[in-house]
Amino acid sequence: MDAYPSPTAESPATDPAALDRLRRFGGGKLLGEMIALFLVAAPERIEAARRSAASGDVEGAERALHSLKSSAAQLGAMRMQRLSEQGEARARAGSLDGLTQLTHDLADELARVEVWLIDIRDEGAA
Repeated sequence: MDAYPSPTAESPATDPAALDRLRRFGGGKLLGEMIALFLVAAPERIEAARRSAASGDVEGAERALHSLKSSAAQLGAMRMQRLSEQGEARARAGSLDGLTQLTHDLADELARVEVWLIDIRDEGAA
């Protein structure tokens, strides 16, 4: 199968408006808690997808990527959401092709998202 398409310049990596919506909905405390939860759960979900792909567990990969997709979208990590969605669709179709590389791409993107979210969280605490 083809490699996963890389995000285009027109596709933003992050959406600050998603964080604004969460802040309006539940205030800075909720936003901080959601960020903290994501920063713990996202690496676990990426690792679960990687392990599932390595062991041939299509359903496990699909579950981990679905969960990551949802939480990434909620916090405005749009490139992570798109990558997760691509992997989830591939796993749902019964294929693990390319998922090992995808988990590497997700881990790389998570490193960028972590910096962004920590900056946002720390600005809110100031």
